[in-house]
Amino acid sequence: MRSQKIFGAALAISLLTLPSFGFAQAILTLTTPEQSTEFTLEELQALPQTVVVTENDYVDPAAAFQGPLLRTILEKFEIEQGAELKMIALNDFTSTIPASDAFDYDVILAVLRDGEPMTVREKGPIWVIYPMSDNPELRSDAYNDRLVWQLKEISVE
Repeated sequence: MRSQKIFGAALAISLLTLPSFGFAQAILTLTTPEQSTEFTLEELQALPQTVVVTENDYVDPAAAFQGPLLRTILEKFEIEQGAELKMIALNDFTSTIPASDAFDYDVILAVLRDGEPMTVREKGPIWVIYPMSDNPELRSDAYNDRLVWQLKEISVE
């Protein structure tokens, strides 16, 4: 019995002294006909950030959302305005949006709401946000359907 306790203690100590490898988990996949690229939260936050203060059918009063512009990612991967983007949520909800939206408006992949990361329960970790308060023409069901929360994948078609 005593030897089991000593062995257990020695094992615990040895595990604590092992180097820890911090692997950041991918939270977004971008799939094009040529490739598939995964992004971690840290990689998305390392891109230039834009703040969009807006309200929509799911947020009232207005909130400040922050994240990279969708067009920044599209440009980086040479995705043209004529492409269609299939946005896929964690629950497999999908909405197809024209890539031109990202070039016509400051659509962001929000990772912060009012300065705080969004949990899955709070529609995170990524929420596609359109600047609806600044562009009244976006206040319609067609655009509300494009506000995909819990975004996990963008498939370019």
